[in-house]
Amino acid sequence: MTEPIQKVMVMGAGGMGALFGAILAEGGFDVVLVDNDHDHIDAIREDGLHISGLGGERYQRITAEYEASEVTEPHLVLVQCKGTATADAAKAMAHLAGTNTIFISFQNGLGNEDTLAEHFGAENVFGGLTSMAGARLGPGHIQDFDRVPSYIGEWSGGLSDRVDRIAVAFTAAGLETKASANIKTEIWKKLLGNMTMSAVSGIANLTSTEILQIEALRKVCFAALDEAISIAHSEGVMLEKSAVVEGLEMMTAPGGTGDNKSSLCLDVLAKRQSEVEFIYGKPLALAEKAGLVVPTLRALYGLVKGIETHYVKE
Repeated sequence: MTEPIQKVMVMGAGGMGALFGAILAEGGFDVVLVDNDHDHIDAIREDGLHISGLGGERYQRITAEYEASEVTEPHLVLVQCKGTATADAAKAMAHLAGTNTIFISFQNGLGNEDTLAEHFGAENVFGGLTSMAGARLGPGHIQDFDRVPSYIGEWSGGLSDRVDRIAVAFTAAGLETKASANIKTEIWKKLLGNMTMSAVSGIANLTSTEILQIEALRKVCFAALDEAISIAHSEGVMLEKSAVVEGLEMMTAPGGTGDNKSSLCLDVLAKRQSEVEFIYGKPLALAEKAGLVVPTLRALYGLVKGIETHYVKE
């Protein structure tokens, strides 16, 4: 990648996708938001993207489309749809296979990057993670919570000039981004945080800051964390608990991301299918393979699945 990095497609314009797109567009990128929610796209087209929270109330004009096929040969695609939609999103972007487009997954859980690699080649896929928080408040309307660094890296590992260039360009545009030589470990670090907090948030309908103020829930979360770390270690991801706790402290601090309910919680409240299979189901399969005893995680997974039976049809 030697040509200028300019044209960005955001696949999945929910709270996080629209927020990332808005930041990059304001910073000079040519951004197109893509989402199959017609009411959401229509509102953005008519009035601009309405952003509340950090930076005050504002409307930002940004190109928005219903179909990925309307966007030809972007330099980058930020994949920010739910994990449940990744396979369908990849099929919708089939016209980009064989181009020089790079796909960066900023999604929750395990498996999304591998799905993208199956369709577009691992050499064209980056892993990404962020602890930033954005939430969709209604059609064309999102909440912006704060700014913290994001990370990107080659899915096959190692540093590269193109990762460095993209990270520098994103940072210059206002989306602070760091290049990682081992993005899979970074993704596991965030996954451990999600396994610790997201189901509890969804079941209790609380923000992470509120959860940690209730001693009984705090104990549940840290039991889940210990079990999650054991799964990571079984996969050769030797993260120290102290490093994960440090990340959790940043994610759960009041006045920022800690005031946001987990994406799983927002899915439960909206009565739509959550990413519980990507955040808990896939790691639990790894635990089964390794013969690990993880009762807290199994209970959290089972409770969310039970809630979903009221509105999700298999």
